[in-house]
Amino acid sequence: MTYLTIVLLLFTVALTYKKPKNSSTLFLYGIIAGWIISFYSYLFYLSNFNVYFKLISNIYDFSPGSWNRLVLENIDPDLFIRLFNGGILLFTYSFLLFAISFSYKKNGLKKWRWYAPLMLTAVIQACYYDPRFNQWLQNRFYGGTYRRMELFNQIRDSLDILFLTMKYSFLLASFFILIRYYVKNKKISFQRQYALYHILCLAPVVIIHTGMFSWAPEILVKATFIPDYHNYIKPKIYNLFYELNFFPMISLIALGFMILTFSRYQAMERKYNDKNSEINKRIKTASLGVRAFTHSIKNHVLAIKSEAEFLKEKYPEDKETLYSLDLIMKSCLMSYETLHNASSKLNTLSLKMHLVRLFVPVENALAKLSTGINQEQILFLNESSGYKAYMDEKHMTEVFYNMIINAIEALRGGKGIITITVREQDDWGFVSIHDTGPGIPPEHINDVFSPFFSTKSSATNWGVGLSYCHTIITGHNGKIEVESNEKTGTVFKVFIPLA
Repeated sequence: MTYLTIVLLLFTVALTYKKPKNSSTLFLYGIIAGWIISFYSYLFYLSNFNVYFKLISNIYDFSPGSWNRLVLENIDPDLFIRLFNGGILLFTYSFLLFAISFSYKKNGLKKWRWYAPLMLTAVIQACYYDPRFNQWLQNRFYGGTYRRMELFNQIRDSLDILFLTMKYSFLLASFFILIRYYVKNKKISFQRQYALYHILCLAPVVIIHTGMFSWAPEILVKATFIPDYHNYIKPKIYNLFYELNFFPMISLIALGFMILTFSRYQAMERKYNDKNSEINKRIKTASLGVRAFTHSIKNHVLAIKSEAEFLKEKYPEDKETLYSLDLIMKSCLMSYETLHNASSKLNTLSLKMHLVRLFVPVENALAKLSTGINQEQILFLNESSGYKAYMDEKHMTEVFYNMIINAIEALRGGKGIITITVREQDDWGFVSIHDTGPGIPPEHINDVFSPFFSTKSSATNWGVGLSYCHTIITGHNGKIEVESNEKTGTVFKVFIPLA
């Protein structure tokens, strides 16, 4: 069990060191602190009265020398009772608060409507299970009549049942909240995977802790008819887990399960980071080539334009020649602009961030669309509540404009629907652009963000639009995902952190 605790600590630090001030992280630390406090204070309490050594040494790998040293230490048992019950309550309430904090990340003020009554209940229970308070309370009733003593025992038994029921209800509610969050985020793969890894890592921890302390919290001190003289109770730990010595086996399974889950979590993070790193590397390499290429081509385009201007001045009366020269100059300007756009989208960009409502750049992009586009094919669903994110409004407008144009071009023959959805998903702003076109072939799905990759035959398309979108979105600490198949078309999902 000691080894499990150490591994649990290492995993917690490894998973949370990047977000030490996050409320979910603080409650996760509370779970681990509750585990450690309840585990070790329980051992110290038993050693204080020198009971269950054989059982403890078999399960917890306690050496006789360590046990004897603890037996000889004259430490107030009230301290261990207080720490033990406090650790049990800390573990239970931290787990529930972690589930709430992780699953309901936005609307921070509203979460305090959950936090405040739960914390108040935890304080009331901590006071109730405090040994000094119990000694004082029992002395008042035991000093009276036998009837009063019986009444007190009945009330205490009822409260014990109530608080124990609350403990199991909170643990079940925590798993229900996390599972509900997992189901609710079925369309957001990385959020769903994070939730799954939390459930799988915490399940063995809760199972072992509940198996060890199924009867706790518990009042381990009992008054007698002699004032100021109390008996300390020996916990009844001979349940099935202890008798069959299941704990070493369960701990081993739990450790293996946690290591597997942790490795999968790390693999997911590494895969996502490697993918982004590879795309960014391609973009940087492409931008160097584009700058050299466009610089050379621009010189030739400018030379052609200059010669066309010279011929216009030389033959001002030849209308047919002037018409052709105007077409040449117009083509040169369009070529120059195309080269400039391709180059600028791959260059290092500067983002000017300020608070913008999530739906604003989408509305700007829709307003930029050509009047020749059939607006009836575009369905815009603004389901957001007006939350803001730190964004460069100009660049994000260009991102969504590019993605909508791609969706329009995907509707070959002009048949189909484009659905644009904007909403908040916990602490993320979510924008999806779904077209009912033929979809992207599976062999090309991993290349859509690569520079110069395109499935379109347009002569003006350089295949840098989605590379630009990827650069801007990751520059906002956001994420972009793509899903496609022949039956339902293609959907691009953009996630931007909400302020």
